[in-house]
Amino acid sequence: MSRVWLNGHLVEAHQARIDPGDRGFLLGDGAFETMRFEAGRIRRWPAHRSRLSAALDILQIAQPDWLAIEDASRALADANALTAAILRLTITRGPHGRGMDAVHGEAGTVLMTALARPDPPVSIRLEPVSAPRRDPASQATRFKPIGYGDELHARRLARSAGADMALLHDGEGHPSCADCANVMWIAGNDLVAPGPEAGALSGTTRAALLERLSQAGLTLVPSAQLALERAEAVLVCNAVQGVVAVRAIGSHSYPVDHWAVTRLREIEAELD
Repeated sequence: MSRVWLNGHLVEAHQARIDPGDRGFLLGDGAFETMRFEAGRIRRWPAHRSRLSAALDILQIAQPDWLAIEDASRALADANALTAAILRLTITRGPHGRGMDAVHGEAGTVLMTALARPDPPVSIRLEPVSAPRRDPASQATRFKPIGYGDELHARRLARSAGADMALLHDGEGHPSCADCANVMWIAGNDLVAPGPEAGALSGTTRAALLERLSQAGLTLVPSAQLALERAEAVLVCNAVQGVVAVRAIGSHSYPVDHWAVTRLREIEAELD
């Protein structure tokens, strides 16, 4: 990462300065989106923008210039000589407020960074973790808050067990999501995709796939109808990696070439 876009300007990363009193840094007071940039555009930009805009309304942070951000995504990719990139757009309240009392409605800090997008893995292993638990009432089911302590802790637990990602559960012990992706499982033509009701964020890729399930010959069913223990195949999906097969959860193995996973991967690749 050599250049970043900060508050309307392209600057060298080592010269970028964020106020030491920025509440995003001090308190996690803000939200972010991680997006895939390809072919000169942000994939599923309207969905990312809509979710982040709604988050700012909830947090009472002023809306940024969205057109300027869209233009900046191309300038930032060009400045870093990237044709396929991972963009992270972070918006905080800035230094407006003190302690628990924030000043609402002010323009915050807007930072966008770009990194080269690596090839996604062919498959991953998930490790179930007993804690932390996902809460359906949390704001984290509606947008991506900056504070990612629970997810980072879950990932550390998974890596210590030799896995790639953690599988998190809700307060009742039902599967919710991976630490940085939505999880889905399939049996026959039925598919389960835990969402906010299970404490999971409804990711942009998850939402796009659910709109096109009929193209894959699949039907969405609740987890109460199809438990994970009965799954024939499992996948994770997010904006950066797309659709990735799960080859194992703990010691239980799954096929990585299941027809439904392959079809959903093809559909995701065709989406804007």
